[in-house]
Amino acid sequence: MASTPSNRLKLTPSNSPFLTRPSRSPIRSRLTYDSSLSLRRVVGATCGSPTGFDSVNSSFAYIAGGAVVVVDVAGENYSQRFYRARPSAVPVFTVSPVNHLTSTPNATPKANDSRNRAAASPRDSLYGATWDGTDSPNQKSGTWTSRERIKAATCLALSRDGKFLAVGETGYAPRVLIFNLQDVSSDIPLVSISEHTFGVKAVSWSPDTKYLASLGSANDGFLYLWKIDSRTGATKLFQQNRCTAHVKGMAWMGSNLITMGVRHIKVWRADEGPAISPTKSRFPGDGSFPAPQQAQKPLAGRNILLGSMLDATFCCAVSIRENKAVICSETGSVCLLDDTNKQMKLVRLLDLGFAISCISSRNEDVYIGGKDGQFVIVGIDGILDGNPNPIIHNCESGDGLIAMSFLTEKLVTIDARRSIDIWGPDHIPAGSREDDSRIPIPGPGDPIVGLEKLVNTDSEVESFFTWSGAGCVRIWDTDGKVVSSLNIPIEQPDMVNELDLVNQLAVVKATKNGNLFVAGDKLGVLRIMDAATKQLVMETKAHASDIQDIAIYEDDSKILIASCGRDRMAQLFSRSSTGEFEFFQTLEHSAKVVQVLVPSDDKIITCSLDRTLQIHDLVTKEGEPDVMAAIQSKVISLKASPSSMVVSPDKKYIFVSLLDRSLYQYDVGTGQSMSSFKCNDEWGLESVVLESLTYGQFPPGELNPNGSAGFLLGLSNTDKSIRMYDAQSGAFMDREWGHTEAINGVVLLEGEGPGRKVISAGEDGTIMIWALELENPTVCATKRDPSPDKGSALASNRQPLRRVLSKAELAEFQRPTSSAGRRSPPRPVQRRASKFHLATAASTRAPISEKNTSPSSVHDGTPSRRPSSGGGSRSDSPPLESPKSRSRMCRRPSLPVLNATPPSALAARKKSSSSNLRTGYGYGSLNMATEQTCRQLRTYRKKLLSTDSVNSDLLAELDAELRLTAAALGERAIRSRRSRGNADSEDGKQVSETVISSMLDLYSERLVSMLDEKLRLRLSEEEKDALIKDRPRTAGEGSSSSAGTAGTLDGGPLCEEPSSP
Repeated sequence: MASTPSNRLKLTPSNSPFLTRPSRSPIRSRLTYDSSLSLRRVVGATCGSPTGFDSVNSSFAYIAGGAVVVVDVAGENYSQRFYRARPSAVPVFTVSPVNHLTSTPNATPKANDSRNRAAASPRDSLYGATWDGTDSPNQKSGTWTSRERIKAATCLALSRDGKFLAVGETGYAPRVLIFNLQDVSSDIPLVSISEHTFGVKAVSWSPDTKYLASLGSANDGFLYLWKIDSRTGATKLFQQNRCTAHVKGMAWMGSNLITMGVRHIKVWRADEGPAISPTKSRFPGDGSFPAPQQAQKPLAGRNILLGSMLDATFCCAVSIRENKAVICSETGSVCLLDDTNKQMKLVRLLDLGFAISCISSRNEDVYIGGKDGQFVIVGIDGILDGNPNPIIHNCESGDGLIAMSFLTEKLVTIDARRSIDIWGPDHIPAGSREDDSRIPIPGPGDPIVGLEKLVNTDSEVESFFTWSGAGCVRIWDTDGKVVSSLNIPIEQPDMVNELDLVNQLAVVKATKNGNLFVAGDKLGVLRIMDAATKQLVMETKAHASDIQDIAIYEDDSKILIASCGRDRMAQLFSRSSTGEFEFFQTLEHSAKVVQVLVPSDDKIITCSLDRTLQIHDLVTKEGEPDVMAAIQSKVISLKASPSSMVVSPDKKYIFVSLLDRSLYQYDVGTGQSMSSFKCNDEWGLESVVLESLTYGQFPPGELNPNGSAGFLLGLSNTDKSIRMYDAQSGAFMDREWGHTEAINGVVLLEGEGPGRKVISAGEDGTIMIWALELENPTVCATKRDPSPDKGSALASNRQPLRRVLSKAELAEFQRPTSSAGRRSPPRPVQRRASKFHLATAASTRAPISEKNTSPSSVHDGTPSRRPSSGGGSRSDSPPLESPKSRSRMCRRPSLPVLNATPPSALAARKKSSSSNLRTGYGYGSLNMATEQTCRQLRTYRKKLLSTDSVNSDLLAELDAELRLTAAALGERAIRSRRSRGNADSEDGKQVSETVISSMLDLYSERLVSMLDEKLRLRLSEEEKDALIKDRPRTAGEGSSSSAGTAGTLDGGPLCEEPSSP
């Protein structure tokens, strides 16, 4: 069978009956990327039972997320190899399809008889399936969905000859992978078996490496026995049978296979059967019938009578002879399974009194480990001789054991904290951990909550640090070794009930060289610890609930710290010149603040679930650099809630990832959106939400001479992948999988030369170190023919001309003067009334006899206008009546409209009011400016009555402006009177002389007198004389300020002052 497991038709219908087409064609791409991520090291283990650990000779293997780590031990040194297969990996050998034919109706049911035989949906039967079930190197990985990519290694086994490694997966469509151990590290398996449906529980090699047994989970319910070619690794199915019990483990006893679990022990016998003689092949058409296909013989098994152990759960077993094995239960019972003369029986030897987790054997002793740290050594001779107390050694330690095994000269243990240790062969695991022969393999120990990069300015060695919920912070190097560690104290509240929140460390950031560590917990407490003294510098209650993010900016003179939380606030701290940290401001949002950034000493950027991104400017007081404040400068509205953001190295652009699976680029200076793209895969079929964004730069090259082009690195918990995109074009670059649970962080370490490393940490307790091989994008050559010449030289193929003048530009032009003669009025387009207004229009229409039938008077030289309805026509004769209008006139009007205003007056009033609003009081017109000036002067006059002091220079400037304004108004009045010729203006475009006179009456002299009073109180007599001497002369200078006098301009009357009341 091919390696890709999903050859079943999907019964869930889609919205469209047509096949899915990628949103982006590969032909359209212009740049190709040779960048790739490759796994280099895995720190930590996810082994939770003895089925995830195995050893042979001087090597042992354990599972770590979606990968398997094989460790080769040579003396005091060890080396690691990693084996992991991508979901789309094509194996070297394919497996023949399983034959599901039965020899008799009552034969043992076969795997996939009916559970995987699904009827095709009507859409699939009409249009065909989306995948043909075959694998090829050119097959698109887009056929894999997210759930098919998320796989975890649950069990493994090493062949006894040390050639092969078998790995079992869990998740959707799990696989059994067989790798060649002769390879240093491999991503391509020899064989990929996809017969199991709901997960692989255990795999085990026979002692002669002839068979490989794979057992599915209880929901899968099948046990397969595969025959392996020991020379090439080729695989084919040998036997199979059902096994629906809840199995905990599987082990070989000679040529028999033992499965054990909940109230279950069963022994399976692999039967070779008689050899089949070869038959001569027949040619078609010779009249002979093909020989019937021989039915596959099921795997024979026999249940063991448990007797008094009927309710026990058996967890582990080890073979001590060809026909004898020791089996242990979880409650502490040790039993002997004896198959002498093929008469199987189970004998209970002793009860240890503690929960047993693992078992192993060395020479003539059996080593048994407990979940709570107990350890017992039992002699095999005492077991076989029936000694009632065969225990040789019994001790207890603090850490429980998950798995253990013996190498040629070493003992390997995995404790409950998933720490891996290599001991001497005579070491007692429950003894002291200070043994000189101990070789620890680093691991995170506690579950990892977060991961951050540590900036080292004193050395070129890159490092990073992780933290756990309990407050343990570890600093790592790029080889996966712990450099140092520290513990940040965490306060636990009083637990009233089980539903109370357990406090833990949420986020940790560090200054340069790791001098200070800033941590925030789920109760909103912010702590700053000195790494050298391990003492707290500051501890304060910064937020009401858990802290979401912390940002630090550090230079030679200052340190700025910003924190944000679920309480919709961002808190700002700074270190003063005295060395103490002070809180100086709170920034508020209307929803949870997701992230905060301090890219420079004058900017703070926050984003929140209220779909806003706020940019604040940091300012200081003159002469007081320690006094700071953040002033909001820009608020950018986002189309969806943000998940992460990062600023480019030049501090000009900010990249924001949104929950709608898109990524936007904004200009920090203007706040405008520069570009956006969907976070799709390489085929454009699936999009994800990016988190923990990191900006990296390409090395200088042909298309990137300045090295300014960059890429975006992030993680996606949608499919548990690490992804890379081009920051400028949004093109997909690469993605990788490895973590089986949520990824809590990813960082980019800039190493020496072109080599870079990407570090990722997951909740599964693993840290994965990836090598990033980054090269500049190159222009790819498309395979399609070049486009023909479109004849750009032709005038018809050019872009049409287009120039639309704005209203401001049109206002600079004036209408031409009227020409001689009389022009006909334009025909207005009447709107057709709906049926709902027919009755109202008929009832409110005046009788024909009352209409004005006289022709409209039109001024000579001006265009005439057609009168509105009810206003008469161009001729003296009344208009003809249509049948429809006659029927409307015959109706009696309703009572409410008998005393209404005639429709002709309403139409004329509406037309004139709308015309005046459009022409006289439009936006930016002189009338509008005049009205606004009146309101402002009226408000200003009221403020002059207050006792507040006014600067004398400003009062002098205002006095001069008012006198110049009064002179300009007088000139405008004289110019308007001479050009218009009469007092009335038809179109309302000129300023009325009455309005100007009233303005002069109300404001000019009164404001001048009030300003003079202010000046008289503020200035001395010498300053007032100097101000009068320097004051500009205006047309109304000689006018009297008393009421009842008239001002003049150029010898003419300016305005007439009304008498005061």
